Amino acid sequence: MHIAVTGAAGCVGQALLPALAREPAILRILALDRTPPALPPPGGAAVCEARVGDLTRLRPEDLAGVDTLVHLAFQLMGGHGRRHDRAWVRQQNVALSDQVFRTAIAAGVRHLVFLSSAAVYGPWPDSPQPLTEDHPTRPRFPYAEDKVAVEQALRALAREHPECRVTILRPPAIVGPHAHPLLLQIARGRFYPAGGEQPVQILWEDDAAAAIARSVTTRTQGTFNLGAEPAWSLRAMARHRRRWGVPVPLGLIRALHPLAWRLSARAGDPGWVRGLDGPLVLDCTRAREQLGWTPRVSTAACLERLRH
Repeated sequence: MHIAVTGAAGCVGQALLPALAREPAILRILALDRTPPALPPPGGAAVCEARVGDLTRLRPEDLAGVDTLVHLAFQLMGGHGRRHDRAWVRQQNVALSDQVFRTAIAAGVRHLVFLSSAAVYGPWPDSPQPLTEDHPTRPRFPYAEDKVAVEQALRALAREHPECRVTILRPPAIVGPHAHPLLLQIARGRFYPAGGEQPVQILWEDDAAAAIARSVTTRTQGTFNLGAEPAWSLRAMARHRRRWGVPVPLGLIRALHPLAWRLSARAGDPGWVRGLDGPLVLDCTRAREQLGWTPRVSTAACLERLRH
């Protein structure tokens, strides 16, 4: 198998490349990004190649021989520069993703894997527990809106090209050594939203990478929820193996976070805090039964790994 990965230098990409390199069936990995990704050390069956460049310049000949494309590249809003331009971010996430998919199909790629997000479900105060993949998407902020739009574009493309398999993965917040700084700060800190009793899920980055690798090697199409278990409240996470935590009024978080977002992309999209009043519990039965995937790192183990 010959695999191409967009956004290979990103948080998930850095965990995915070694996971793909360990798969005997994968002979070549093409890592695509604007910045040079860290490639796995040589020695496995796969030949790894990094190609640095803008996806807007991707051509079918760049993907010659590739049979599967894993699309991780995605822009987050925040910080300085064009990341505050909603129209630009939308174009980068939605229009460019559609362009990349069409380029891949023109190159002969017959399996497209997209890393979406559990944020497509909201969450909302009335979100059911657990959420199955058949639950309607109800995005609550721009990042989730773009994920839903890319999912819709990908499904439309699959209808145009039934010869091409499509896999969509919906993980919750992915934590680990390469995770977004805001997620690491929340997971390692003692602060939590006051009244934060809504259950949510996280996922260790190696488990996310394993799910992507399973979807690649099994060529299983469909939409799949991913998540560590059990679901815990943010209060329980903050106080895990600790005597105390610090509750912060949700109104204060919502008031201050946009300012931090203006100063640094490390703060994350302000829309993320809107979902703190709703549960996000995923039913991962389909991933277990069809992908043969089960998370190895529990919620407690995720927190303990991050704090050591």
